Amino acid sequence: MLKKDKYENLLKHFYWGNFDTGVIFIFLSLFIWDKTENMITVAIAFSIPIIIDTLIDYFFSYLSDKKSRIKLIIIGNIGSSIFLSLYGFSISIYMLYGFIFLKSLFAKLYQSSLQPYIRENIEEHEYMEFIAKRNIKISVGASIGGFTLMFLYGFTQSLPLVFIVSGLIELYSTVYLLKLNDTKAHRKKTKEDLIDLDWIKYITLIYTIEGFAIALIMNRMIIYMHEFQKVSMQNVGLIFFIVYGISNIMASKLYKGFNKTSLKTMLIVSFVSQAILLTLFTIINQIYIVVAVWFFFELVSNITDIYSRDKINRSIFTNIGKKLSKFRITIALGNVLGQLVISKIWDGLGVSISFYFSSVVLIILSFIILFKNNKDFEKN
Repeated sequence: MLKKDKYENLLKHFYWGNFDTGVIFIFLSLFIWDKTENMITVAIAFSIPIIIDTLIDYFFSYLSDKKSRIKLIIIGNIGSSIFLSLYGFSISIYMLYGFIFLKSLFAKLYQSSLQPYIRENIEEHEYMEFIAKRNIKISVGASIGGFTLMFLYGFTQSLPLVFIVSGLIELYSTVYLLKLNDTKAHRKKTKEDLIDLDWIKYITLIYTIEGFAIALIMNRMIIYMHEFQKVSMQNVGLIFFIVYGISNIMASKLYKGFNKTSLKTMLIVSFVSQAILLTLFTIINQIYIVVAVWFFFELVSNITDIYSRDKINRSIFTNIGKKLSKFRITIALGNVLGQLVISKIWDGLGVSISFYFSSVVLIILSFIILFKNNKDFEKN
């Protein structure tokens, strides 16, 4: 079992393994948009990993429950890094889709094994603190990596080089996975409590509707600021990493201050604040105000995520991989549907309408939670 002082290798892996976050959201979005100027082609690229979630996740999670999780994590991470390196060499959108498919396949093998491995090796009373530390490492890695890669692109103007460097850094993160101890005995419980299973089903529904509502949200914001607000790529990157990076770090430092706030209240505030941002995003011309509102909802969302993920993981014991897989697959289906609907709205009805549509769905979701029994959201 991992001990608290042994978390370091896992946290270092998260740090280096997330250097490519900015590449995926910024460079890949704008790379495809520049080639096609069509939101549906962007939606397809970002739907491929989600489709793999729905088709492959359960099998990989079942495999993870039966085989060595560490070996599968390492194989997945290596394969993901190799195919990321090849993105920039695509001579057609279809070749790019092929590389995205292969990268996503290995990334899914990695993720399907990593999540249950963490669940089984982190003590329950330390899990929330571990999530917070993980979020800090991910945010700092993504922010530093994003800035570094943005300057690399500005200096070389070479997208293939950016993707190659990203892949090599992700490959380097495998070094820390090799230092992890394999766990042969998978954590089990004779029978899960019915209340825990009911809660998992309900929180899955909530996150599925949210996934439908905010599909392509990062892509839409990045493309809107760059194409319609005429914000330079470098400044788009700066805004993204300030909002994503600093809000995650702050959430990981401030989450303990919300111990007395119910999860129900936190979810409602999170979704309502996101809805307000999406309504204002295409109306306000002052980019600083937009960034401030975006930062606020990311902060609240990240704090809420720490508490909800803690309860999700405390509620699952037997066949952890398969149980988490069902949770991810259901949310993925909502996200795929959202990708298709929102891209059609963007291309057919206009940019602003796509943001308004997401806002309305989040408000409806907030009302659903508001009228739900309070005890269903009590923290364990």
